[in-house]
Amino acid sequence: MISKKDLWFCHGFGAFLHIWNSLVSRWFFFYTVNNPSMFYSGAFLNNKSELLINLSPRVVPKGFSHNGRVEKLPKEMDFPVIAKPEMGVGGIGIKKCNNLLELNDYMSISPNAAVRIESYVDLAMEFGVMFYYYPETGKSEVSIIEKRYPRVIGDGQSTLDELINFAVLKNQYIRRDEVKLRLVHSLNTVLEKGEVVILDYVGNASNGSSFHRTNEPINLDKLKKFLIEELFAQTGICFTRLDIKANSLNDLLNCNFVIIEHNGVKSQPINIFIKDATLISRYRAYKHHWRAMRLISDQQRALGHQTISFNEGIRELFRQLVAYKKISTAMRIEKE
Repeated sequence: MISKKDLWFCHGFGAFLHIWNSLVSRWFFFYTVNNPSMFYSGAFLNNKSELLINLSPRVVPKGFSHNGRVEKLPKEMDFPVIAKPEMGVGGIGIKKCNNLLELNDYMSISPNAAVRIESYVDLAMEFGVMFYYYPETGKSEVSIIEKRYPRVIGDGQSTLDELINFAVLKNQYIRRDEVKLRLVHSLNTVLEKGEVVILDYVGNASNGSSFHRTNEPINLDKLKKFLIEELFAQTGICFTRLDIKANSLNDLLNCNFVIIEHNGVKSQPINIFIKDATLISRYRAYKHHWRAMRLISDQQRALGHQTISFNEGIRELFRQLVAYKKISTAMRIEKE
């Protein structure tokens, strides 16, 4: 896992690259043209249901948008479900609900806010898949990172509570209070030796998940073809990171998977989070990421797509920051 110090340096370098590429392209919000079918190309907080609606139903979980109390699930859905803010970001406010009582407890946190409720995808592995498509040349890039959820392993002597405390000492990103609240009824249980308990079901660096390279040689041809046909040909998407669940890497490469998140241009280069990556390699990843973003933007504008003005972008940025603050505040209240 990347240290907070290195992450701070990477974000600072990313801010510099934003300004540099803006000067080169002569547009501050140049990237808002990269994905024409997405609201500002996914640069700000986006409605999660709208992001998924244009994708094939075969590769997205069943779900719906709702606010307020839920009386029952649609007949094609069953518990457990995942509930998350429609306008969320960074894994904030995502909860696995096992029954209607838990779901309505979650919905009561912010009853007027839209929530996406979707079927829990019970597949063994989660991957981050970065997709760049250059519309002028038809070339594409795909990179894959495996995500592993934070977990503890029993030693036959320690309680779950003690194991969580030990895990937090090793991994500063684990959200201890959230984890203990979710597992409150099991904290005093002594885990058997080798017994595994998953602490979070969101593959996000901000909650303690770890990121790993796919070390074995892989053939990306089939996956690339699928992504070009599904994302670019159907919706004009050229720059995004997909969070995908599958039972194995082979299933992912053969397009047997479910897409659980579609992030657009606000995606970060996922390989910066690999534990053994050097700071220089992370800088190179950021540099390539922003260069690809600018080149795709240049090609999209050459095809006639329009980016937003500086004033419009600033107004939207502040509006979204207010929305983000409301979501974050609601989640903090729930934890307290």
